[in-house]
Amino acid sequence: MAVSPNGVQLSIWMAVFTFITSVVIALRIWAIRLTRKSLQLHDYFVIVAHTSACAMVGLNYWAVANGLGGHTATLSKKELDVQFKLIVGVSMTWLVGTVCCKLSILSLYTSLFRTFRPIRILVWVVSSLVVGYFVTFLPLFLTQCHPVSYQWHPVSGGACRSLSIQEIASITLNIFLDSTIALLPIPAIWKLRMSLRNKLTIAVMFGMGLIVVAVMIWRLVITLNPETAADFVYGLYKIGLVSFLELWLSIIIVSLPVLAPLFRHYVEPLLSRKRPSNGQLREAQHTIGSDPPKKRFGPNYPYADIEMGRGNYSAQVKTGMSSSQSDGDDTVGLVNDMQPNAIAMRREVVVQEGREREVSSETPRADV
Repeated sequence: MAVSPNGVQLSIWMAVFTFITSVVIALRIWAIRLTRKSLQLHDYFVIVAHTSACAMVGLNYWAVANGLGGHTATLSKKELDVQFKLIVGVSMTWLVGTVCCKLSILSLYTSLFRTFRPIRILVWVVSSLVVGYFVTFLPLFLTQCHPVSYQWHPVSGGACRSLSIQEIASITLNIFLDSTIALLPIPAIWKLRMSLRNKLTIAVMFGMGLIVVAVMIWRLVITLNPETAADFVYGLYKIGLVSFLELWLSIIIVSLPVLAPLFRHYVEPLLSRKRPSNGQLREAQHTIGSDPPKKRFGPNYPYADIEMGRGNYSAQVKTGMSSSQSDGDDTVGLVNDMQPNAIAMRREVVVQEGREREVSSETPRADV
């Protein structure tokens, strides 16, 4: 049988998102190198999840070449056997991938919320539930048929359980776990001493896991649709596409917090250069050693004599640390592990009347 139109569509989806998730993993490693840190446990979990997704893609390409997405009645016995083998292989790779994504974000929570003991306790509780889910469903997926090869190599005395029952149970538990993981840090974030804008930004970043929950609800609707079971191979294509979206989006979302150093190092300076504030413009106009703008000189301008070099004034130059965060802002502590090391300097000019002296001091401090 030729490759079905649905199979072609699924192949395009797999090619595009495999490229996107690979780029995200590469950016994640780049961010780690930028901060001069080593791979952490949450990084290893995401790498395993991406590897499982790639293995799942390979299995589906094999199935597409054997009629995945077509109608069951048009497939040969050999092609149907491939689809049954696909179910076993995809069940394993999907389970490993989704569980590793959950453990990755939970492991990241433990490093970000070190001082929030209630959050750390909840993280350990939810992590235990995730591990318990994996340990429970791994044998269930492997023993859906007895023996495992019964669907493509039937033997006397063999049998299979209903596939829809374990699918519904698995999706329901995943909806619960992912919803809990996405909402778990929100109370702690809301108690941080930071601006409302920062709170909302961080809360939305972690709450994006609810997008995956929406995808799983969509998958549950497809699974419960009687038409899915009526045309097995065609329904398998639809379930497979939604399952892929769940795994791909999970990999991307759990990587977003770790990409913060790249944003701060490359994107923020670019945006600040394109859209300078009024204060930055004024500061640029009054650089020491540059020609002052003549239009600001006049009898009503109090500092005209200073800028023209007249009067009994002297300038004192001080250098100190500049930071966009105040001492009472918990944002620094929250994203400490995600920001690159930097040295920030601030130059301050103090104009004094009646003395002819110039003092210059520089005290650089590390802003980590």
